[in-house]
Amino acid sequence: MVFSRWARLYLVLVGVMANACAGTASWTQGAPDTYSQSDSASSACLRNPACFTQAGDEALMPWVARSAGAARTVVTALRLLEVAEVHRVGQILADCANHASTEVNDRRLGKGQRPTREQCQTVMERDSRGNPVTRAMQLGLEKHQVALECARAKLAALFPTHFALEPHYLYDAATGRVRFVPPELVTEWLRDGLFHLLLGALVPDVVLHASGEPSRVQAVFDFKFPCPSGNPLQWGQHPHHGAPQGELYEQALGIKRARLVAPGYGVQ
Repeated sequence: MVFSRWARLYLVLVGVMANACAGTASWTQGAPDTYSQSDSASSACLRNPACFTQAGDEALMPWVARSAGAARTVVTALRLLEVAEVHRVGQILADCANHASTEVNDRRLGKGQRPTREQCQTVMERDSRGNPVTRAMQLGLEKHQVALECARAKLAALFPTHFALEPHYLYDAATGRVRFVPPELVTEWLRDGLFHLLLGALVPDVVLHASGEPSRVQAVFDFKFPCPSGNPLQWGQHPHHGAPQGELYEQALGIKRARLVAPGYGVQ
């Protein structure tokens, strides 16, 4: 008997599902290609690496499919961006970083002005704990906000299901376990004052992921705004884990290299 491609795929999906998709743990061990996500229709398979089959560059999650059409939907849903598309995202983010830096400098310092080293180091206020807040910190925060809004608008128009801004990933460095926290749950915890539940969370600025699946990370970018401009780029230390943020992103999220994006530097 001759089967069509999708009919054969359907039989494979049903057969694998019968044997492999029994796992239900809410954490993922180590840094594999897939991560758990409690609110996903495919969460059972996401939590069980045995549930994955590779077909070329596309990952298939074989939950119970009722038709070959459903199997086709699986392939589409988990499509990763192509190399050229990831490169395009990098260009967009570099443009957003340049735009944010220019806009905030013009608004705070005057048209065409850039902060001097002395201005960057000026203490503008103190936080609730009495720690100094410098102009560099204030400018950096404002530029981050402008850059993220720029990224949101541009990426939503091109890759609406493939990116997340400031997603939260709980990471246990001792066990290597990672958990994606849905944004509505983050909002709920912050609203209720449950800040301790986010202790140690990794929060990259921009994450590219499989379509509709923030747990399956493809690339990570963080904006940096050196003050004064021209200062060397470097990753900050995570306050909880005591390690460079980029290193933690790579370890926890299973990516080869986390990228910095800065005005004048582009993607590094």
